[in-house]
Amino acid sequence: MIIKLVSFPYVDRLSAKSRKLRINIVSDIEKNADFVMFSEWIFDNMDDLKKVYQLTHNKQVTALFELNLASGLDGNNLFLLQNGKIKDLKTHQIFSTPKEATEENIENLIRELETHRQFVVNDKHFLILQCGENNILKTTRDKENCSEFRLSNRSDLKNRFDKVINGVDVILNPLHTKWGRFYDFSCRLYKFSERKRYSFYCCQLTDNQLINAVKNPQKNTAQRAMKSRKILAPLHTESNNYLLQTYEI
Repeated sequence: MIIKLVSFPYVDRLSAKSRKLRINIVSDIEKNADFVMFSEWIFDNMDDLKKVYQLTHNKQVTALFELNLASGLDGNNLFLLQNGKIKDLKTHQIFSTPKEATEENIENLIRELETHRQFVVNDKHFLILQCGENNILKTTRDKENCSEFRLSNRSDLKNRFDKVINGVDVILNPLHTKWGRFYDFSCRLYKFSERKRYSFYCCQLTDNQLINAVKNPQKNTAQRAMKSRKILAPLHTESNNYLLQTYEI
């Protein structure tokens, strides 16, 4: 299975020129891929996504998009392009920070993970956490197991979360912006990639971050792929108003 991760610069994303460029790029990127994950906030309206659908020749591809349709977290809506159709996953981001990761919000997120955040591509089961929802985990001082379920007093919720992640093959965590404390974030990616699972993430970039990621691909933290707690090397990397890495699993 061919998987592509795509990060776009954040700057000027709403201008007519930028929107048209993104539509054409996205439609072209989806060639020769089984699954494509884009950084979050790629479009801000359904019309742009419909144009992508019309221009995409590879109707067998599955692609994940987050559209910023309104202000606030409940405006961050997830859509799939799959089987030649646009599918509204009818879900939005629940929380973004550790402070917002309350018992109520974590329980709501687990319910979403159980019901609206899973899909299948080529017999592989995928699961989606949006951006800061990875705060369902917290960092520990244990170097071997440096993250754990945030609510130590709620074994019922931990068991439900473990059941969800242990029942999938791939965990996706697209971000809006680059994670500030990358060590903490890396620990969560390690956790997501345990038990021979794959974990993938990508984020939007500033123009300088895009330039630096291209110049120093070894130090690129805008995108990451892991399996069994080990970083995977991309088959191919390219940049042209975006950063794209291709993987095979």
